[in-house]
Amino acid sequence: MIDTLKRVARAIQVLRLPSLGVGLVSLASLVVIVLFFTGGQGDRLIIPLSAGWLWGLSTYSFIVTFRAVPDKPNAPLKFSSKLKHIISRLWYGLVSLFFLGATAAMLVVTIRMVSIWLRDHGG
Repeated sequence: MIDTLKRVARAIQVLRLPSLGVGLVSLASLVVIVLFFTGGQGDRLIIPLSAGWLWGLSTYSFIVTFRAVPDKPNAPLKFSSKLKHIISRLWYGLVSLFFLGATAAMLVVTIRMVSIWLRDHGG
């Protein structure tokens, strides 16, 4: 599983900076709306900007985290190197389970946020 995530992370490597940009611009826009807009002027943008922030930073962290997964060893390793390699791959396995759970949760939250936003502002 972590090897597949590594391939995906490397395949979408070009989205690293754009996803970071989307996340940071969305967060900055949220801060500006919350701090400087009064009377509900920017309320209709809060939900889309929140979703953009969540997905932008999540995509960036996925790419940065899983592009560095250690490969399976080609040659036999010494005991200490093998143990270090196994622990490293196990760590990435745990991180991948967390990421899959977080992605599923973000998908549910995003669907809920979009349904609320469309109900309130979609017409």
